[in-house]
Amino acid sequence: MPRDSILDSLKTQEQQAFQRKQEAFKLYQEAREAASRAHDALETAWKELCSARDAMNSAFEEMRAARDQRNEVWGEYGRIRDGNNARIDELRREADREHREMVDCFTRASSEYEFGDKAMASAYSQEGKEHRERRDSLNEQVKELCQEIKDAKRDAELRTSKADSSDYQAARRRFEVAKSSHKAAQSEFKYLASKRDTLKAEFDSLNAEHKRLKGEFQERLAKVKTENNRKRDKTVNKVNSAIVKVKPFTIGTIDGKKAKIVERNDGSGKSDVYFSGMAAAGDGLGHGHAVIDRDGNVTYLRDAWSEHSDYLINDNPPKGKPTHNI
Repeated sequence: MPRDSILDSLKTQEQQAFQRKQEAFKLYQEAREAASRAHDALETAWKELCSARDAMNSAFEEMRAARDQRNEVWGEYGRIRDGNNARIDELRREADREHREMVDCFTRASSEYEFGDKAMASAYSQEGKEHRERRDSLNEQVKELCQEIKDAKRDAELRTSKADSSDYQAARRRFEVAKSSHKAAQSEFKYLASKRDTLKAEFDSLNAEHKRLKGEFQERLAKVKTENNRKRDKTVNKVNSAIVKVKPFTIGTIDGKKAKIVERNDGSGKSDVYFSGMAAAGDGLGHGHAVIDRDGNVTYLRDAWSEHSDYLINDNPPKGKPTHNI
């Protein structure tokens, strides 16, 4: 029986669709694995970014705390310095005034002494000494206030460290590097995820096409099997109806044409029936062939003008061949 061209075409299309589907699935799997690796890299970059950000914030808080403490200490020093300087200016003005008064008194004492008024000279001299004592006292206070300013500055320097931002700057550089790495990892993941989704859609489309073609093939296969079974049963019925008695080289008829029936001499009880051939007895070129056992069952059947591999029934098919051909 000739093969069904539509069935062969559908089978070829189904196989090609299956191959396309498999190739698409392989590409999708590779893209999915690449996207998974990119996602892992993105998570690693995110963890590093979070760690770097926390370290930067911690370094900033330490720097700010040190700055606030420094501002507080030096603010205290500034208040002492400004207050003392204001008092120092006031005391120096008073000391200058006392110094001028002292000079004036000593000058007058000298003049009175030259004029012979020793009593007035002594009085002016005593007054000058009093101005000098007040001047020296005021200068001593100035000295103490200046020393207090120096002591406050030294204490501020001891209580504060230098405003060093190197730790914060290093932490910030690390954060910027981590931020850049995370951005690159995010872009890479988005690209690969988009590629993965595109290939997944292509695979789904090809898979649906393969299922459709497979369904069409199965539907056609069922029709071909039904038709072949109908033809086979019809031929079997013709063969059975043509055989009334099996004898060596008996002539029967099938569809009004002669059929040659040859009983085998191998003890199997089987007979060979040749029909629809070019020879007068039904055998010859293009003949069909049937084998019937002793119980009248058809164990082999090949239609006329068919290849030997296109049998309809074969109870002992070659290895790997089906019992019934479609």
